[in-house]
Amino acid sequence: MTPAEYDFRKPPPGDIERNVTAWLTLACRRTNEAAAQALKYPATFQIAKVETPSAAYCLGFFPEGAISVPLAPPDAPGGGALLVFPNPVLIALLSGLIGEAPEALPADREPTPMESALVPHLVREFFVTPFLKSWPGVEPLVVDIGAPAAPAAVWTGGNEHNIFVTFTLSAPYGEHPIYLLLTRSGRWEQLAAVGLSPPVTPAPKSEIESVVRAMSVEMSVILGRADLTMRDVSDLTTGDVIVFDQKVTEPLDGLVSGARKFRVWPGVVGDRAAVVVDTITGD
Repeated sequence: MTPAEYDFRKPPPGDIERNVTAWLTLACRRTNEAAAQALKYPATFQIAKVETPSAAYCLGFFPEGAISVPLAPPDAPGGGALLVFPNPVLIALLSGLIGEAPEALPADREPTPMESALVPHLVREFFVTPFLKSWPGVEPLVVDIGAPAAPAAVWTGGNEHNIFVTFTLSAPYGEHPIYLLLTRSGRWEQLAAVGLSPPVTPAPKSEIESVVRAMSVEMSVILGRADLTMRDVSDLTTGDVIVFDQKVTEPLDGLVSGARKFRVWPGVVGDRAAVVVDTITGD
């Protein structure tokens, strides 16, 4: 038996990390819906990886000039939480909110006053609201959006091992990371106790089509219709003739699961009733 190496600087994921992955996978779906409504250009967000390094490693990993937004009050017990953007990525997202559609990543510059005013809105709509709506913990998640600053200046979670999430933003200007740094204590400990299923990978389109094509559906043919009063129905006796509104010179309606799909002509095959498809209506 060969012992596996264990890196104490970056321990393997546990229940918290697995549940964070499931929680934020659901949140990304909501973020993508919000981005489709708010941005001038197409953009999608997804989780790239979840790690458990020390805070010192994370703070040294962030690119120079990165902008972080605290997502918890500084005095909240175990409330360390930072959303971190490389500055050009933040500029690109803010540009999309004001109607611009950059095809290349913007230059690394200071946000304009208008862009800076939109940072809380961006964080709330694309991250905080999806996080809250997808939160699986027993106690409600309460998040305050702090003022943007350098990550090291506002981090309150100490240097314990933390949860380090890397998101990938895919947009016309390429794929770029956005980071979320959480403590493994305090409110986030709730995620160790919840029972979340891991993200389910969608089946390939070809498999779905194959299953759908093999499903049984009900097809029926309407011979005709007639309007009768309740008195007419109660007076019917054996031998009475009811005249339908269907002409014998016109094809009948063929229904699939209650929806009209074909026009057909009636007939027989051996001793069984049958129809010949005349046209496909596509209703």
